[in-house]
Amino acid sequence: MEQEKKPKLTPVFTLLESAIKTWWKNLRKIIGVYIWGLFLAIIPLVIVLIFFGLAAWLDQNSATSLSFKIVLGVVTAVGILLAVYFSIRAYMGVFLLVKKDYQGQELEIFKETKKLFWPYLGLTILTTVLIFLWALLLIIPGIIYSIFYSFAVYAFFFEDKRGMAAIRRSFSLVKGYWWPVFGRLLVLGIVCWIFLMLISIPLGLSDDQSVFYQIWNIFIQVVNFLVGPIALLFSYQIYQDLVKLKK
Repeated sequence: MEQEKKPKLTPVFTLLESAIKTWWKNLRKIIGVYIWGLFLAIIPLVIVLIFFGLAAWLDQNSATSLSFKIVLGVVTAVGILLAVYFSIRAYMGVFLLVKKDYQGQELEIFKETKKLFWPYLGLTILTTVLIFLWALLLIIPGIIYSIFYSFAVYAFFFEDKRGMAAIRRSFSLVKGYWWPVFGRLLVLGIVCWIFLMLISIPLGLSDDQSVFYQIWNIFIQVVNFLVGPIALLFSYQIYQDLVKLKK
């Protein structure tokens, strides 16, 4: 009796093409969600810069007091934490935008990330700790389980799973398809690496103290910010494939 063939995932370059097309079609909405988070992230960083400027001015005119240095340290720490907080929420907003099929107001979608932040952070920390513990057994188990757990965040947003439930869901989805998933994510990583190397070529040809170097470095950060969601959409399509196959 001929063994029934296991259904296959969508070919990797079909996934990549579809992810790029979806990204391009909805880029304005994606940027709209991002902007709110990044705008709020910039505010505390500007305050930190103001305090550093004030500290430099005081150093030139008089000795900076110990109390001011303590305040500067606290303001810097709080400013960085707030910037990270809003940046993470901007990233979360893209997941919600995809979940809502790119419908709705960007600001309202960004606001929804507030109630999900701590559960999301908890899941991220839990997943990282588990992968680290597996990696202690040698690097190979860490790699294996990083793939098994790679869709926990998708289970979190699209199936409302929390904590270990999201991780177990990811494991069950990948089980039986580890190599196909690994291969697709590996190709994605290679494509991203090649792209980054190509746009970074001008940096290697210029003086790292030059104005051009600084401007191009900023350009690279902006490009990474804009194209980053492609990886999210690529992985989301793999997740959708797995969900359909495991029904």
